[in-house]
Amino acid sequence: MTKADNKPETKVTKRKETKRSEKVLPDALVPESQWEILGQACMVNGKAVRLRQWPTRYGDMPSKEDMHERVDQLSERLNHLLTCLYAQGEHKLLVILQGMDTAGKDGAARAIMRSVHPMALRMVSFKEPSEQEAAHDFLWRVHPHVPGAGQSVIFNRSHYDGIIMPIIHDNVSATWLDERIRQANDFERLLVETGTTVLKIFLNISREEQHQRMIERWETPDKRWKLTEKDLHCGENYSMYANAYEQVLEKTCTKQAPWWIIPADHKGFRNMLVAEILVGTLERMGLAWPEPDPAVAKSEFWKKPSTGQGA
Repeated sequence: MTKADNKPETKVTKRKETKRSEKVLPDALVPESQWEILGQACMVNGKAVRLRQWPTRYGDMPSKEDMHERVDQLSERLNHLLTCLYAQGEHKLLVILQGMDTAGKDGAARAIMRSVHPMALRMVSFKEPSEQEAAHDFLWRVHPHVPGAGQSVIFNRSHYDGIIMPIIHDNVSATWLDERIRQANDFERLLVETGTTVLKIFLNISREEQHQRMIERWETPDKRWKLTEKDLHCGENYSMYANAYEQVLEKTCTKQAPWWIIPADHKGFRNMLVAEILVGTLERMGLAWPEPDPAVAKSEFWKKPSTGQGA
């Protein structure tokens, strides 16, 4: 008899599942063939990450009108799916948006959230750590904001800034980097093992497009305030930032939480791809509307004729 045989029996408690009615949206807006193409083009999946070899724009893109129409269509579907996720109260979705300055994290989030009910999706933006946050481990300020059951959250920047910025500014050791990478992977494994779908999207912008967007911000009075000295540092040291991201993206692309690298030079195409990936991810969760409360279903209220009068 082995030691394992001597272990006391552990009672496994199965999670009570919500009784479901019909499956939500059986006809996928992002069908399997399209999902496979998206994955081959944008998902890291064991491929080396050399950002200069990943496209920042495609030559063959839909027209501006077609992209706008598609984003509208995807945004409406996203609202339906996220509302179903909220109603079902079982799944959790965490979307992590990363990218260099001006890559369009805010713009992508606005585009996909414009038709979504606030109760179904919220966004958390992470700025430079406060004194209190910096006194703790780099995951401390992030963990309280991860989604609970039935919730969907977008991180605009994330715990990855706690790895990228020290690489660039603090000349960290290889041992330090390996530890942070392991901690990030362990953190995401914890989230996945407790029922969270972690979707990580990197917006890949070229040096030329970044420079042009910074100039446009500076020349636009109501956008000039967004520019900081750190933005200029990023623009002046594009290769340094790209190298830091390459190290981190490749080492934190795991089976449970892979990275998608999206071409971000064209704003409309960027928004469309991000929306496609979100909708495709949700469509593959097997979401379904829960059955109504039995007490409500049996109520005599439904048998009473309407008076046709307001309150």
